[in-house]
Amino acid sequence: MGFDPITLGTLAMAATTVASGAASASAQRQSAKATENAAKINADNLRAEANLQYKAGLENARRLQQDATRKIGAARLHTATASLLREGSVPIMEQALATRLQTEIQDETAEALRKTHSLYSQAQTEEYIGHSQARAQKTGAYGSLLSGFAHGANSLLKL
Repeated sequence: MGFDPITLGTLAMAATTVASGAASASAQRQSAKATENAAKINADNLRAEANLQYKAGLENARRLQQDATRKIGAARLHTATASLLREGSVPIMEQALATRLQTEIQDETAEALRKTHSLYSQAQTEEYIGHSQARAQKTGAYGSLLSGFAHGANSLLKL
């Protein structure tokens, strides 16, 4: 019992269709893995940048604190050399200077924390988007595989 050429051609076409669907599905799954890995790497880079930003902000705040201490000391020295008594408006000026300097330190720290939080949020978003895209690609891979089998089966049903 032999097969006629039309039947063999249909079988070959069905097998090719199934193989094509399987190859497409495999490529989409590999693409999904690459997308997810790239998103993870990007998120890790953003987290590393956030950590550097945080450390830089703390260092800047520390330097501002040292500078504030120096400026307050210089202001006290200036009032002492001017032979002014430490009462009345002098302590008020020192307090105003200290308050202004402390505000600068707090502003610097707050800005560093805002930048750090923003980068961490970007990292989470990057991972979420990468994961979502990878899921969509995996779903597309299953669709390609099913489509290949369906077209192959349809070709066989025409026999």
